[in-house]
Amino acid sequence: MRRDLPAGRHEARRAHLMSELSAPRRSFRSRAYRRRVVFGGLAAGGLAAGVAVAVVVPAGSGHRAPALVNVGATEVLTRASRAAAARPDLRPRPDQFLYVESRVYQRPGPDPKVEPGQAGVRRAWQSIDGRRAGLVRGSGVSGVGGGAGSWLCTGSEALRRREIAAIRKGRDLRVDLAHPPTGCRDEPARLSGMPTGVEGMRRWLYERSRGSNPPDVQAFVTVGDSIRERYVEPRTLSLLFAAAARVPGVTVTRGVTDMVGRKGVAVGQTWQGVRHELVFDARTYAYLGEREVVDLRSTWRPAGASPSPSPSGRVGALGEHGALVYASAEVRVAVTDRAGQLPR
Repeated sequence: MRRDLPAGRHEARRAHLMSELSAPRRSFRSRAYRRRVVFGGLAAGGLAAGVAVAVVVPAGSGHRAPALVNVGATEVLTRASRAAAARPDLRPRPDQFLYVESRVYQRPGPDPKVEPGQAGVRRAWQSIDGRRAGLVRGSGVSGVGGGAGSWLCTGSEALRRREIAAIRKGRDLRVDLAHPPTGCRDEPARLSGMPTGVEGMRRWLYERSRGSNPPDVQAFVTVGDSIRERYVEPRTLSLLFAAAARVPGVTVTRGVTDMVGRKGVAVGQTWQGVRHELVFDARTYAYLGEREVVDLRSTWRPAGASPSPSPSGRVGALGEHGALVYASAEVRVAVTDRAGQLPR
C-alpha cells in the first residue's frame, strides 16, 4: 500500500536525499507512504461484545481444522455486503483521481518527537491508474502535508530532482498543482482483477496478505488494507465483506460512535491486545471507516500463533482497556479530474 510520509520520516527522507547529493549516480526508486490514520473525537465506544453465539463451519482451505465463527459478526457483515452491492458505481476513468476526505486520529507513539500523533481532516487524491501524481493535504494532521500538501508519486525521477533542489536551497518542496511530477509508478487506486465469488475472495485474502501476523489475523487486516483510499467496485466490495464473515476470530462491537458522531456497529478481531475494527452505519450498514482500540480482555488466539505474553501485562505499552489507538471516518468519496480539485 502507498503511504504518505508519516511524522518523523520527512527528516529521514531529507537526510537520505542529502546523502545522494555526494553519492555516485545510481538508479533511484522513491518511496511514498499512505499513512493509515483516523479521525478523532477521542470518544472510543466500549468494547461491548455482540452476540456471542458461535457455529462451526468448514475452513475450506485444508490448512486448518473447522473454525468457530461469531454469528453476530456474520450477520453484520452479510448486511454490510448487501449495502455495498447497492452502492452506485462511480465508474472512474484511468486518468482521473479518487478523492477521499476523512476525519482522522492517531495516538502519539512511544516517542512523541518521532510519532507526535495526528488529529484533523485528511484529503487525499489517489491516481486511478497509478501513473499520475496524487496529492495529500492535512488540516491539523501532523506528518501530512498542510496547505498545498504533499505529492504522492513513487518512482519519479522528476520528483526526486525537485526534492534535491529544494534541499539545496534549504526549504521544503513547493507543490505546484499546475506542474505535477511525471513518471509516477504507483499502485492504482482502482482495485481490479479480483475474484468473482465469496470463497474465491476468502482465498484471495489469505493468499495475497502481506505481513508477519498469523494467517487469520492478516486476512482480516487485508480487508481494511484493500479498501483504504481505494476505489472498489460495489460488487467487489460486497464480496470482500462477505468473505470477511468467514475469517475466524471476528466479533461484534455495538453502540459505536465514529469520529464525526455517526452511530455505528463494528466488526473486529483482537490480536496482541489491539482490536482492529471495520465500522458500519448502525441503520444502513454502509461502510463508515475503521479504528483500532486497546482490548486487554480477548481470549481468542489464532491458529498457528506462537505463545505471547498476556495482553494484561502490556498495559504500560498499550494503555488502558478501551483506549483509542487509531480511527478514520470517511466523510466523502468522489472522483475528480485533477489532484487538488475539490468535488462539486
